[in-house]
Amino acid sequence: MKHIAALIVPAIILIILLFGSLVILFFTGNPSPQKPLTVSVILKTIDTNMEFWQVVKNGMQVAATETGVNLEITGPWVESDIQGQIEITEKVLKNRPKVLILSATDYNRLVPLVQQAQELGIPVVTLDSGVNSTIPVTFVATNNIEAAEKLARYANDLLPPGKPVAIINHVPGATTAIEREQGVRKVLEAEGKNPILGTWFTNNFQENAYSITKKLMEEHKDLAAILAMNEVSVIGAAKAIEDTGMAGKVKLYGFDNSLPEIKFMERGILQATVIQKPFNMGYLSVKAAIDAVNKKALPAFIDTGSVLITPDNMYLPENQKLLFPFIE
Repeated sequence: MKHIAALIVPAIILIILLFGSLVILFFTGNPSPQKPLTVSVILKTIDTNMEFWQVVKNGMQVAATETGVNLEITGPWVESDIQGQIEITEKVLKNRPKVLILSATDYNRLVPLVQQAQELGIPVVTLDSGVNSTIPVTFVATNNIEAAEKLARYANDLLPPGKPVAIINHVPGATTAIEREQGVRKVLEAEGKNPILGTWFTNNFQENAYSITKKLMEEHKDLAAILAMNEVSVIGAAKAIEDTGMAGKVKLYGFDNSLPEIKFMERGILQATVIQKPFNMGYLSVKAAIDAVNKKALPAFIDTGSVLITPDNMYLPENQKLLFPFIE
């Protein structure tokens, strides 16, 4: 009996241990897989009519698919709604995202929210339009001063001396607006060939660009050219030039590569445009956001590049790829 008892007791203990292990396994199951990273994105505008931002989002989505992260993209409907973007950013920060990609509508007014993100331990990647702060871990954008200088040099070579030009810009306070005007003025003022009448802002409405252009042409019969600083400004100005029969008489130089702009170039209304690389911008911003979460070092500025497109080079294969990016 003693021998039997000596065998039974360890067996009972072993059964109890095995049963306990099975119970624990039943209730806990396999370890749950790690949730994918969610990258919060706040754009200057979510207007689906803005081809530039649609291509930016395509670039982001490709990067997200490649890396297995989720995207939460939001922003105001119009780029000039600075207060709207501020309120959206406040709401996003309350949810404490792991990382934030921000395309700021205003260079100064978004700074307090970037500071708040830093206090919460949220890395910020700025995209296209930056802020007046060194807090963001990197800035992914076109070198807008260099791009504008490129455009202004081309215009300067073609313009008749002595005749005035005008700048039509988009939103006051946006870094894209500030830097592009800075680049244009730097070249034209240094050359001194064509006086600059001034700068007019559209607040990113086509109808404003249209009415500004018509008024400029009415008041300045010798107007040589308009330099428009973004897609909306170009399209509005081009429509006004075409509707008044001034194509070829008033030259137009601009930015971006929406389908309407390409058609205006084909019709001889738009003489040149600087194309950015919005797909690259979106793709690289998501990659940078992931690197920031993983504490990897990033350069202060990631230049996504730009190309000057004219009627002479628009049909080159390498430029066709830029003019007609894939849009879902």
